[in-house]
Amino acid sequence: MDEKGRKRQFRKCFRDNRYHNKRAALDAAVAWRDAQMRALKRQGTLGTPPRLRRVAVNELNTLKARDNSFGIIGITVTRRQKPKGINVSVTAQRGQKKWFSMRRHGAFEAFRLGVRQRCEWIQVPVPSDEELRRRFQHWLKNNLRCLQEYDIAVNDPGDAPIAAHRCRYAG
Repeated sequence: MDEKGRKRQFRKCFRDNRYHNKRAALDAAVAWRDAQMRALKRQGTLGTPPRLRRVAVNELNTLKARDNSFGIIGITVTRRQKPKGINVSVTAQRGQKKWFSMRRHGAFEAFRLGVRQRCEWIQVPVPSDEELRRRFQHWLKNNLRCLQEYDIAVNDPGDAPIAAHRCRYAG
């Protein structure tokens, strides 16, 4: 991939008549391809595994209080008025985008589904549920009023602090 995220292609023609036969042309093509691959590995543009870019959990408080401050690149929250609702928006590379409705799945589950989808797309391990809960709690602290305004449930039965928020602010 180049600096703009586009795939780079390398091409070279190996004509049979130039190399006198098919076998010699094929051998030259394979040697050229292998040399290109070695050069890419030396440059560090091939073989580096992808990773889920994120802010460390203990540094979440340094993020600005925004709607999309989960601290994971590619995971944002979008609101809409018609029909009224909130979605977790997931993007990865060019042209990949998917939304998970907080109304349909509940706020935490929509976030968890979004993270899993992004991890699947970029082929990295999914963070632990504990890390996801801490990230969601950070987002919830700044956006609970928004969830109430849109009448969206906060769901994660295994997480007592979220259930306590739901009960305390239910009206």
